[in-house]
Amino acid sequence: MSEQAEIQFGREICGDLAAAESREWLVTNGIGSYASGTVAGSQTRRYHGLLIAALQPPVGRTQLVSAIDEIAHYSGTDYSLATHRWSSGAVDPRGFLHLESFHLEGTMPVWTYALADTLLEKRVWMRQGQNTTYIQYTLARGSGAMEMELKALVNYRDFHSLTHARDWRMRIEQVEHGVKVLAFEGATPFYLKSLAATCEPRHEWYLGCYFAEEAVRGLDDREDALFAASFRARLEVGATVTFVATTEANASLDGETVRAEHENHAAKLFQLWQEKSEALASEGPSWLWQLILAADQFIVKRGLPEEPNGRSIIAGYHWFGDWGRDTMIALPRLTLSTGRPDVARKILHEGMLPNSFPDAGGKPEYNTVDAALWYFEAIRQYFAATHDDVTLQKLFAVLATIIDAHIEGTRYNIHVDSADGLLYAGGPGVQLTWMDAKIGDWVVTPRIGEPVEVNALWLNALETMAVFAKLLAKRGDAYETLAAQAKKSFQKFWN
Repeated sequence: MSEQAEIQFGREICGDLAAAESREWLVTNGIGSYASGTVAGSQTRRYHGLLIAALQPPVGRTQLVSAIDEIAHYSGTDYSLATHRWSSGAVDPRGFLHLESFHLEGTMPVWTYALADTLLEKRVWMRQGQNTTYIQYTLARGSGAMEMELKALVNYRDFHSLTHARDWRMRIEQVEHGVKVLAFEGATPFYLKSLAATCEPRHEWYLGCYFAEEAVRGLDDREDALFAASFRARLEVGATVTFVATTEANASLDGETVRAEHENHAAKLFQLWQEKSEALASEGPSWLWQLILAADQFIVKRGLPEEPNGRSIIAGYHWFGDWGRDTMIALPRLTLSTGRPDVARKILHEGMLPNSFPDAGGKPEYNTVDAALWYFEAIRQYFAATHDDVTLQKLFAVLATIIDAHIEGTRYNIHVDSADGLLYAGGPGVQLTWMDAKIGDWVVTPRIGEPVEVNALWLNALETMAVFAKLLAKRGDAYETLAAQAKKSFQKFWN
């Protein structure tokens, strides 16, 4: 991989609050959880935080740890490294002014603070498959030791919501190397720990944290965060201290080992792509590897009864879960182009494709006319890339069932119009296409009838099935006949 960081900013960006806040970072763990914020270190969205944990992977995302307020004590001077906006309009502290630079090491954000004659580095990453975030500090340069104070600000809320504390009192218990936090009876406990630091439990609400981007969206823009524990550590030059936020009681606190594991994961992803795209890897621009790592952030584990190690694709960060339509559209580029056909194969499992899985859990929602049609295109591209006859043979019956269901008619009035062979869908109160905005009971763009792009997908599905039938030596004349009718009728969409 490239030794040079492809994304990096100096003081001209880091020292300008507006510029630094307009640039956001994201790290993920492969099960739907994430940590995210701004280059400035401030939070501008309710979705920002250091541990947004998927408690029902890959959904049920809950903000557990909001931020760490760092204070560095060096050579008789105190340096506040955090940056906070408050509902009063104040920005305090203003830690962004101490930033020398920001860059990415793979997907891992790295801040470098210049404090007198020292350079202090901060890194954030998550462990794959665990609701665990690591925040590591390294004294890269200096003429003496530095004392670090880390104030952990916590919460416990759905990541779409905001907290207004009132008289809420969480239970904070001292445990080995840190504290255990229980927000309320029945809540998932979480832990704040460090091997190299002493810990003092606290319980103090910080009131009036302000989120500027929420104000722009016209939403509630302030909340409260709980100062739950204070950690203190001494850093010698060249040494590190790692803070761990986790839902795992026995999570590893060995920052160096877990960081090496994280870097090995990134290296393996890059190697898979290199093996598939040898020419492009040797001749293409150096920033391509950054895209390979970014693609992996959207692939998550979604266990199913018949496939505990199933996979899915997050439709987008910060607030989307996995959506059937988005998964099938993105699948070829996120998996096949990155040399991961095994992941594609797991995602192309049997069953009807839902529009979305509710983030709080519960039954999937099937209000979509095109997710299943994108499934045909994803399988077409998968087979073109892999020539995997075994998987195609297995999935052909599923595809045939989907075609039959559309011909016979299924939910939401989705059916083939026998007069023209095109797909008709929709009814009052439901939104079935990608134009799916709905406010209360008002469907903004109903599109009841025969939407043009849906029928392009329908025609593609029929023609794909005709090709698959020939490849598998199965009867495909019915698909050819219906495709011919639909193709002729499709001309009505052109003026």
